[in-house]
Amino acid sequence: MPECVSVSEFVQEVQEDWSSPTTSSFTSKMINCRNTIYLLEEALDSDRLVLQKMKKAAKAKYASGQDHVSHLEHYINSMEKLAVNCHSNGETEVGSAFCHLADFSKELLSPMKNLLKSMLHNINFFLDSLVKGDLREVKGDLKKPFERSWRDYENRFKQVEKEKRELARQYGMVRSEVSGGEIAEELEKERRSFQLSMCEYLIKVNEIKTKRGVDLLQNLIKHYHSQNNFLQECVSTTQRLKQYMEELNVVLNT
Repeated sequence: MPECVSVSEFVQEVQEDWSSPTTSSFTSKMINCRNTIYLLEEALDSDRLVLQKMKKAAKAKYASGQDHVSHLEHYINSMEKLAVNCHSNGETEVGSAFCHLADFSKELLSPMKNLLKSMLHNINFFLDSLVKGDLREVKGDLKKPFERSWRDYENRFKQVEKEKRELARQYGMVRSEVSGGEIAEELEKERRSFQLSMCEYLIKVNEIKTKRGVDLLQNLIKHYHSQNNFLQECVSTTQRLKQYMEELNVVLNT
């Protein structure tokens, strides 16, 4: 597994480089910074694929809930029409019973609609925004500025290294390699650009992690509060329904 750097290590290395460019070890850590970016990119892409599936499942769940509500409304409407028919035929008690059961179903319908509304706003909209917004750039675009700054540094390093070797050759010397500290001042602009792009990338990654972690969990909590309210309302309604069914059963047997 390639060696990486943590955010705290990166910040420390940058601070040391700013304090003393010629003695800092930042240039030797740059390849580790690059490895870190690629590993973070892989992890974010894995999150993106999971969240895409979650978004698709949430969308299907909401759609099936909407269908269930629609079917329940048709079911209630049919029961009410049946109650009207019974009243018209002189079956008053039977018609009243159908009407009461339709009313109980209506009481279950309202909290169900509220639960679906909660899912749409707290889960579906949030996941859609996260997948199509912040995570959309993960597949390559997010690290482009960093890669550009890396190439700029490499190209400039090779250019300065070539110049140093050529200068040494003119004086009859052979340079095997050029240290980063030796040319730190000449590559300061490219190194600062590299550090800035790495900072911007880490900030963006932190924002995405916060949204797919803390923010998503907070939205789930809001939704599960709605689900808890839904279940409590259903329990309250079904308890009254149970009592009514016991009374109705006696009448029907008679």
